[in-house]
Amino acid sequence: MRRFIFLLVAAALLAGCAGAPTRPPVADPERAWERHRATLTDIAEWRLAGRLALRTGAEGWHASLNWEQRAGHYLMRINAPLGGGGLRLEGDAERVTLRTSDGQSAVSQDPDQLLYQQLGWYVPVENLRYWVIGLPAPGPARHRLDAQGRLERLWQSGWIIEFMDYEAIHGVEVPGRIFAQRGDTEVRLVIGNWDLPAPAREA
Repeated sequence: MRRFIFLLVAAALLAGCAGAPTRPPVADPERAWERHRATLTDIAEWRLAGRLALRTGAEGWHASLNWEQRAGHYLMRINAPLGGGGLRLEGDAERVTLRTSDGQSAVSQDPDQLLYQQLGWYVPVENLRYWVIGLPAPGPARHRLDAQGRLERLWQSGWIIEFMDYEAIHGVEVPGRIFAQRGDTEVRLVIGNWDLPAPAREA
């Protein structure tokens, strides 16, 4: 039953929402990417709400996700449907705390290892905070751009990440779907709502 529910959710994530009309390609995607990358790098605060699906081998799990990022500090609230429980992950570069809905808590310096040790999931939290807005994380990476000079596919830290359904928020284009895969582990995120700060001229 658990696997069946996951497959239904995965199908919904694949389908996503109807995309925006295709724009003509830019003349120089690499140059457009450098401008786009600089704009995204300057964004220190954002919030999103969406759906998260995880799969490792035959095991699958899905939940709603609310994520607040303020510079290096993040707060992630993950809730499973139908009373399946939830968790709160809050931290920065030095410390991360995991609290579950049943009152359990744990502290670590590594959010990726903390989730794996406590829940058996491997989610690349440190990298995902960059990938989710359409940026490579710090460190070696290879990328492929789309016709508008945005990330279409990224190879980093053993993961293959795909970026789809970009939308413009205050003139900044961010992805609406991110699929990441490494071996038999998949992380799929569909973002229903982005909240980015307006540029000073619009504030």
